[in-house]
Amino acid sequence: MGELLVSKEGLGYLIMYGSQVFNINLVITSVVILAIISYLMYFLVNKLEKMFLKH
Repeated sequence: MGELLVSKEGLGYLIMYGSQVFNINLVITSVVILAIISYLMYFLVNKLEKMFLKH
């Protein structure tokens, strides 16, 4: 949430900037990239958890 409000770069900044200048393509693209990164991080943590809990 902090990145969305006060950042000067990054995906949160692009989402806020896109919404301020009414550029919906920028907002949607940034949200999709954020969702993909979140899914990949979740997938990695899930695999690591399964690997460590086996032993």
